[in-house]
Amino acid sequence: MKHAIATILFVLTALPGLAQGYIQPLDNFHRYQITHQRSTLPNMYDARDYGWVLDARDQMINGTCWAFSCTTAWQIGLHKNGLETGYLTPHPLATCHQGFLLEHMTGGGNTRVANSMLARLEGVVLNEAVPYNSEDTECHTYTKENIPAYVLGWEYLPEADDIAIKKSIMANGAVCASIYYTPISYNNTTHIYEYQGTATPNHAITLIGWDDSKQAWLAQNSWGKSLYNGYLWISYKDLWVNKECTTYTNFTDVNSIDKVHHYTTVGTIASYGEGKGIVSDGIVEYDFTEGEQLVAIGTGINNPNTRVSFTVMDLNNLQILYTSDATTVALPGFYKHTFPSPLPVSGSLQIAVTYYSDTYDNIIPLEGSRPGHTSIVPKAGKQWIDFNESGNWRPIGNTINPYNLCIYAYTKNTATAIEEVEKTPIRIINGAQIAEETWNFARKIYVYGIDGKLHKTLQQNDNTLPSLVTGVYLLAVEKLDGSTYTEKIRIP
Repeated sequence: MKHAIATILFVLTALPGLAQGYIQPLDNFHRYQITHQRSTLPNMYDARDYGWVLDARDQMINGTCWAFSCTTAWQIGLHKNGLETGYLTPHPLATCHQGFLLEHMTGGGNTRVANSMLARLEGVVLNEAVPYNSEDTECHTYTKENIPAYVLGWEYLPEADDIAIKKSIMANGAVCASIYYTPISYNNTTHIYEYQGTATPNHAITLIGWDDSKQAWLAQNSWGKSLYNGYLWISYKDLWVNKECTTYTNFTDVNSIDKVHHYTTVGTIASYGEGKGIVSDGIVEYDFTEGEQLVAIGTGINNPNTRVSFTVMDLNNLQILYTSDATTVALPGFYKHTFPSPLPVSGSLQIAVTYYSDTYDNIIPLEGSRPGHTSIVPKAGKQWIDFNESGNWRPIGNTINPYNLCIYAYTKNTATAIEEVEKTPIRIINGAQIAEETWNFARKIYVYGIDGKLHKTLQQNDNTLPSLVTGVYLLAVEKLDGSTYTEKIRIP
């Protein structure tokens, strides 16, 4: 690759006396602006009023404030969505992260470290399964039963955008943020914290509300209840509080996903492109086993208003199994595309994610090694990039381009998918209708073109096929017992 690839840097600062541990990510994911539609926001908001916020906890030592900030935001989001009512543990985040050259428990971190684990279906764990212990640096195992939900969507908010932060707190319950903490910046008269100086942030907190009359944010801290009762009012004018904010947007049922295919370790910390206005493809090849069903594809998003679409290919048989419509993702972060129905997959298949921006140059999400900061293992022979649909796929993951694409395939394994499913032939009447007896065994039928495009979903009392040109089509049949199978039909 001829063009420079933007990477992440780290700076860790420490302050004796109070435990911190935030490491600043010096990428450009927050350095953009958006235009807001006119809206009315309340002068005051407090997520505690809705019963979503549990009492503040104590990180005890330097290094884990970021893990408390993230788990607090997740557990608030889970409570808001009715998925869980207990504490999540920061312990796996602090001790199980990979690829970031940081000491476990004491080495610090940020949302990028946490998000690398989320994309791999890791990190969201009930506290009773792996209780937080500041003296324990071991990465403990846990089971799926200890995971209340997967977190598979987040947004890196625009720098210094108070409206975006307020909207995100209202929509998602909380926002992860950071400050530079020094006791001399706390006003004992107003009880509001405001730092103005030249130091970089060293402490992560969770924003859960605001008060315009105070001109301040309400944050839950991780120093227990003895200091500020576990909370901190932070001035809107604080140097850092609104600069590097992340909010979590997607909480996924654990029973909907069994496995993730990926080649990543640290997740999206870099990007590549060949100019704005250029259609850019990232292509990965994964090996699926018999019985897997593809239910979602996830990808890093590096820039606002990036247009993405998803294609699943079987190049060994010269077939396109699925193609999605294009979607514009408003903010950078992580986006999960969910399939309209599970797609049975097996063998070596290729997944292409198409990215497009008429504003930004570098739009393909990558991970890479940086001496002293991150270390990954590139996967050769399974990853490519392409531009303007040239068909000239350039390999990456090799010694020349030692990067991995941040594209994830989420699959489901069901007992009925692994066992042989009894297939009942679908009878087509006059090339236009599904026979009525179909509904004696089928709940839904998804009509796909051979190019993977979903034309229509049929269900009882709707037997009419969409207007189809002559050719071969694929019916994905969802049976009454929940099992699925596919059948090809020909429209004369």
